[in-house]
Amino acid sequence: SGRGWESLSEWLSPCENLGIAAEHGYFIRWGSKKEWETCYTSAEAEWKNIVEPVMRSYMDATDGSTIEFKESALVWHHQDAHPDFGSCQAKELLDHLESVLANEPVVVKRGQHIVEVKPQGVSKGLAVEKVIHRMVENGNSPDMVMCIGDDRSDEDMFESILK
Repeated sequence: SGRGWESLSEWLSPCENLGIAAEHGYFIRWGSKKEWETCYTSAEAEWKNIVEPVMRSYMDATDGSTIEFKESALVWHHQDAHPDFGSCQAKELLDHLESVLANEPVVVKRGQHIVEVKPQGVSKGLAVEKVIHRMVENGNSPDMVMCIGDDRSDEDMFESILK
């Protein structure tokens, strides 16, 4: 999921044997009684000091928009903004961030009512590969894999499943 580990922990805590990947695979937990593992080294997060003021200026200019602060990413949400204006602002924000972050080790992506900045190499596709590989390594090959998504950020996950 693209959601944060705190929300997923709360929502899915009754499912003791459910493994979860949070924040596009930045964190993985192999069961509700296990600790969350960070799957990437904490790279320099100096990019957040560049991104936050830019997102904040777009938030201030766009009624109904918000910023979500994740451990691995910053996300500008515009689902509660005027649809046309929010969409236009999202395109401008995307262009602005791609320009100022050109030399940073991050990816700027636009999704359903969001613009997200996250470290390079963090994706749901890589998370799926990591989970399946570990299951097979431990002798627990899955009988079935169900993959659900509703956003562009899910496309690499679907491709990984097909591999």
